[in-house]
Amino acid sequence: MKRFNYIYILLLAGLGTLAGCKKFLTTEPTSFLPPAAYYTGANLTNALAGVYNPLFQASVYGSAMFYQLGACTDESFYGGAGRVLTSGVQVYSFDYTNTDVNSFWSSLYTGVERANELIVHLNPADTSIATQAIYGEALFLRAYYHFLLVSNFGDIPLKTTATNSLDSLSVPRTPIAQVYAQILKDMTEAEAKVYTADKIGHGSRISKTTVQGILARVCLYMAGYPLLDKSKYADALAWTNKVQATGLHSLNSSYSQLFINEASDIYDIREQMWEADFSGNNTTTQQTGGWVGSANGIPFTNTATYSNASGASDFIYTDTGYCYGFIWTTGKLYNLYEYTDARRDWAIQCFNYTVTTSTSPPLVTRTPITGAFAWNRTPAKWRRSYEKVYPKNKNYTPVNFPILRYADVLLMQAEAELNVNGSTATALKAINEVRERGYGVNGGTAPVKTITLLTQGTGYTTAPVVGSTNTGSGLAYTATVSGGKITGVTLTAGGSGFASAPLVYIGNAWQPKNNYALNVQVINNGNVYTVTKAGISTTTGPTQASGASDANVTGAVFTYAGVAATATTTLLTKADVDLTSLTITDIQNERARELCFEGLRRPDLIRWGIFVPTMKAIATDIANAAIVTTNTKTQAALGYNNVSERNLLFPIPSGEMSVNKAITLNNPGW
Repeated sequence: MKRFNYIYILLLAGLGTLAGCKKFLTTEPTSFLPPAAYYTGANLTNALAGVYNPLFQASVYGSAMFYQLGACTDESFYGGAGRVLTSGVQVYSFDYTNTDVNSFWSSLYTGVERANELIVHLNPADTSIATQAIYGEALFLRAYYHFLLVSNFGDIPLKTTATNSLDSLSVPRTPIAQVYAQILKDMTEAEAKVYTADKIGHGSRISKTTVQGILARVCLYMAGYPLLDKSKYADALAWTNKVQATGLHSLNSSYSQLFINEASDIYDIREQMWEADFSGNNTTTQQTGGWVGSANGIPFTNTATYSNASGASDFIYTDTGYCYGFIWTTGKLYNLYEYTDARRDWAIQCFNYTVTTSTSPPLVTRTPITGAFAWNRTPAKWRRSYEKVYPKNKNYTPVNFPILRYADVLLMQAEAELNVNGSTATALKAINEVRERGYGVNGGTAPVKTITLLTQGTGYTTAPVVGSTNTGSGLAYTATVSGGKITGVTLTAGGSGFASAPLVYIGNAWQPKNNYALNVQVINNGNVYTVTKAGISTTTGPTQASGASDANVTGAVFTYAGVAATATTTLLTKADVDLTSLTITDIQNERARELCFEGLRRPDLIRWGIFVPTMKAIATDIANAAIVTTNTKTQAALGYNNVSERNLLFPIPSGEMSVNKAITLNNPGW
């Protein structure tokens, strides 16, 4: 009996044309056909869509890879107000019956089975480019599913033929080295057959350079724990060099734009080499939304439609989008970033959403988070305000998830080169390219490096934390006030996008359509104003040099308080950012800064052989930290305290062991 057959495949949509089709899963099913009639012509792309489909399931990239199975690393943990899990993969307290582990295993073998079905039914006489590309993609996906299985479960049943009888359900576990050998064989053969990225035109489908990049990842995993085959570093380097030599890929000039694109259904094939491509709001027959942005973003637990405050760059559309905020950031990750690293305040929450319900529609504004890191910030890479699909589903989003980015290829190149040839110019060039983009010094703009008080101003009653400038954004600092004057200023965030060193007016810039509380102070046209009547600002800011503004003009009443203090600045340069020598610690830290929350950290820590001690160190960090407001120490530390050597692998799931009588022993510790 075939466990996965044509019924599953026919429920999936076709690819359409290569460059013209946005999403895989858009066509409604029309009929059911026997194999001989189905695996021909245009139906081959429908069958191929079935092979891709497990990637989009909640049990894989739809949720599990970044949430249930990937929540607890030295980058992040499961948390939130009142959320205390006593069991689950998120806190490393589970057994082989765990639903998430069982579903992960089952979905990956579904992909393996569908790939085998497609491969066996392809006409060997059909040597057309299109059919060979489909064959190559099926080969690659079969290998990739095996890769996810072997790297998470160790010895696994290796399946290279379709299941055609009950007798073939019992397959013994194949040693890790043999599984990896088959993965390399399949992927290498696929690399010669699939289309190039420029031919495909989007990141949903496997391209030649995607295969090369994933081959580099596979080789790095083989070079690390548990195989420790150091010869694979040279192979990983060769594959990254192949990607680079094509000239098809480069870094997007803006780090934040990568994730805006993923939320907005914009393809950037130069950097986003392969994405799990989600679609729609799950209100149609083809329900292909994921949890990207709703599980792992800035908390916003309102379901109404809101008006967004103008002047805030990430409020493009009319609805902020619901977000549970299940995942929270560690102090270790936050502190890995320098205040001049523009990635920090995009990757990690730097503001809370505030809702004013007295307006119609209600108004959403951003309240900056100030003070030291307190283990109470969430990931912020994927912001639902950029979604273009309406109405926005509370749970499911069309936000794509990155599986392979060119930045990862560069970091793999640096790591492989370091292990093969040492800290060479090649290794430094690769990692510094990522760092320069991350810090925002790769183009004509840069962050602020230093800030120096120039004039003290008058009329201050509170210490501001955000500077008012005519260019750039995101500049933040702590200031001290004495006698109505600014007496000191210390930079805490360098911001981004400054073409030249700005003159800073010390204080929060006045914003239109903002809900202002009583006694708040703002800066406008070089003056300091105090809110003497709370309310919503409109489109006209205060300009008077004495007295109060007209409430009918500005909404809230702003009363002149004095002259704004000013500060001079300098900008960061490439010389400030570039490394001049390279260590494995540099690689490990840079991968965290660049690739955090993208499902790669746990396997990275395992292959480097540092998973358990790294996790235990986080437990110590939590014990010594001042954790306030949202996440208690007990809640945050639970997963780190539970980690042990057995968590280097997941257990073989109960569902598999109940039907596969060839597996009699589970992984160590399970």
